[in-house]
Amino acid sequence: MPIQKLTDVELWFDEYGPDDASEVFLSSAMGYSGLDGYPERLSEAPTEYKVYTIQARGFGRSSRTASVPDEGWLAQWADDVVAFADAKGIDRFVYTGASHSAGIGWYIAVRHPERLKAFVSVVGTPHDRFGVTDSSEGRRESIRARMEGDVDAMRVQFEKLGGWLHDDETERRRDRDLLIDGAIAGAMRRDDDESQINQGMPFPEAKTNDELAAVLRTITVPTLMLAGMRDGIVSPESSLRGVMNVRDSKAVFFESEGHYMTREIPERLIREVRLYMGEINDTAQPARRPVHDHTKVDTV
Repeated sequence: MPIQKLTDVELWFDEYGPDDASEVFLSSAMGYSGLDGYPERLSEAPTEYKVYTIQARGFGRSSRTASVPDEGWLAQWADDVVAFADAKGIDRFVYTGASHSAGIGWYIAVRHPERLKAFVSVVGTPHDRFGVTDSSEGRRESIRARMEGDVDAMRVQFEKLGGWLHDDETERRRDRDLLIDGAIAGAMRRDDDESQINQGMPFPEAKTNDELAAVLRTITVPTLMLAGMRDGIVSPESSLRGVMNVRDSKAVFFESEGHYMTREIPERLIREVRLYMGEINDTAQPARRPVHDHTKVDTV
């Protein structure tokens, strides 16, 4: 796992897939799970895309930052992704991310649209606007619980993210409990500097849902939104707002899923990504029916 040196920062990254792949995907987040989840598995058959997963500055082995960046974490991380692409000689790429990682993608779409061939947001549309917009209530509570070692409160937040399960989903509940156990353990392993980073909501300057919709209407990048109807932090309404305002975008809603789709159903997400890339590459477009002129014409 090498380090990529930029002008003022070093970024730790993983690289997957063939160098001659048909598409290059970039993703940046606080950390990744490896080849058991999305987006790493985009590098495997049948997609076999080139995938770079970049650990965001402030986390892990990437450079640390002493203070919150002037324009906020998400904007800074977005610029870091573009700088990483520059260093790798990647002109245009597909960006994908889940949750806070998708938040980075929204900023790339606004700040650097010319670099994006497409953007795939997974459980990551900008949050609904209710009061405070600099961070979500859930994130603030998660930070408090981690800093105080309140494991029970952390579990409450992680369970809320995943969404509810039916009583008969017993096997899935066991798997979910193991996933949450791992998430709590990972959060407890982070040092205090990492744990206190609050990335905030995308576009906090938009104080109302109408103002947020106006920001979304400025985005011209082909955008796919994958959303969970049971998500406890990114509401289905926020994804509906996204697809109603980002021109020519597409959204897929999974009734049975919450915020953990990248770990629980990566193969279904990858199928949707593959379909979408085919659509924007015009390889999966159904033949359009001809337009008939029904104007009545008198004949002699």
